[in-house]
Amino acid sequence: MAAKTNIRSIRFSDELAELIDRQQGINFTQKFENLITRCVWELPARERELEQLEARIQEKREQLRRMSAQAQELSETLRELLPRAEALAAAVDRAAKKWDV
Repeated sequence: MAAKTNIRSIRFSDELAELIDRQQGINFTQKFENLITRCVWELPARERELEQLEARIQEKREQLRRMSAQAQELSETLRELLPRAEALAAAVDRAAKKWDV
């Protein structure tokens, strides 16, 4: 590890101290460095991943919207065709009875 030539004194909240303490490392300095390193290297990658996931979710929502519209159209078409199909079946039955005479 690189030599540590920077000495600083900082004050921070108890919550931040607990956050630092939960990090990997043997001592406070390692834990603090690990936290900062993770934020610098991992956060941008996670943000890009989140953007990609949000884009995929938006695509799926649009796909669902289109499919719902298609299902609605199909349902309306079936509602229109059902009485016509029943009328056609009745007409066929009447014609069949007429010719059976």
